[in-house]
Amino acid sequence: MKTIKLYFGDNYYTFGMHAIHLNMRIKTGDYLTVFLLAAVVLTGCKEKQDSADETSVEQVRIEQSNEKTEVKVQKARYDRFNVELVSNGKVEAKEKAVLNFLLADIVDSVYVSNGSRVKKGAPIVKVDAYQATEQLNEARLALEKMKLELRSRLMSEGINDLKDTAQIPKQRLSTIMLQSGYSSALQAYRKAEREYQHIYTRAPFSGVIADLEAKPHNPSSAYKSLCTLIDDSQMEVVFNVLETEVGYLVPGMEVELTPYANNSVTLTGKVTEVNPKIDENGMVKIKAVTENTDRILVDGMNVHIVLKRQIDHKLIVPKMAVLPRQGKKVVFVHENGKAIWKYVTTGVENSEEISIESGLNEGEEVIYDNNLGLSHESEVMVINR
Repeated sequence: MKTIKLYFGDNYYTFGMHAIHLNMRIKTGDYLTVFLLAAVVLTGCKEKQDSADETSVEQVRIEQSNEKTEVKVQKARYDRFNVELVSNGKVEAKEKAVLNFLLADIVDSVYVSNGSRVKKGAPIVKVDAYQATEQLNEARLALEKMKLELRSRLMSEGINDLKDTAQIPKQRLSTIMLQSGYSSALQAYRKAEREYQHIYTRAPFSGVIADLEAKPHNPSSAYKSLCTLIDDSQMEVVFNVLETEVGYLVPGMEVELTPYANNSVTLTGKVTEVNPKIDENGMVKIKAVTENTDRILVDGMNVHIVLKRQIDHKLIVPKMAVLPRQGKKVVFVHENGKAIWKYVTTGVENSEEISIESGLNEGEEVIYDNNLGLSHESEVMVINR
């Protein structure tokens, strides 16, 4: 800011103004001129001060406006309330089988490995076929021999062709077949034929191979079992709940499963069994089944369980709306731009919502976000409308 100095005799006065610096010495007789000039300078300063005052007032107004707390609200509503029971469970394949060698012999070929997916009927391993083939051939020869003996016996009965046995009573025919050795030879042949088919161990259902250790050129007796076949298209989850909840649990109830190995994924399933027995720890075993088309769940995996049941006609608000104050529970309700403090009594709750038993009415706008620092009649601004 530039200044102007006005001299009155030996004295001078300094005035601030936006102008070039002037030093003027005025004679005593020119006082009128001096006062006029001073009046002009002071008027300019007064106008500038008034402008500054208006700016300051506007800034105060802005600051006062910014003092309002921005909040989010939700109306209290009557609805069916989802009560959540939380537990931990273990995943098991709904269909799983430990497979063994069907025929004891040297392992010839292994067609799969751990993790291989097989279709029903697909071969898993093959053992050496020599011994089974020889037994089948011997049984076939023995059967042919007994056929000749049977034909000879039937000819004595007046039957020249085995196709004409219908002329003999069934009891008589059965006796002739037994006495000729034909029945025993036929049974031995069928057994040999079945054992020959067992040189292959095949998948009894579609699934994935696990725990396979067999290798070619080793005796099958060297292995405790062949492998485990797991059908992981559907998985069963086993978990426990407190005995106080058993009265509310029925097959068909919905459950949510979240693997500990991947908590970003949640699967849904349904309760299939409620064991009608309470163990020594006061727990009841529950089983549920879920689809596993994306192969997310693995046999033996640990999961987090949320079991839901519904209660009719509850006044519901967001769980974050309820705050502890002075040893009691309160909520803040939005009324005409202010937060109104209300004491409430709560009931059942889940991970997101809570029921209100008293202290609140349906339709009231409950503040559930940015409410921790509020006090009674704090000014607020709703931002989620």
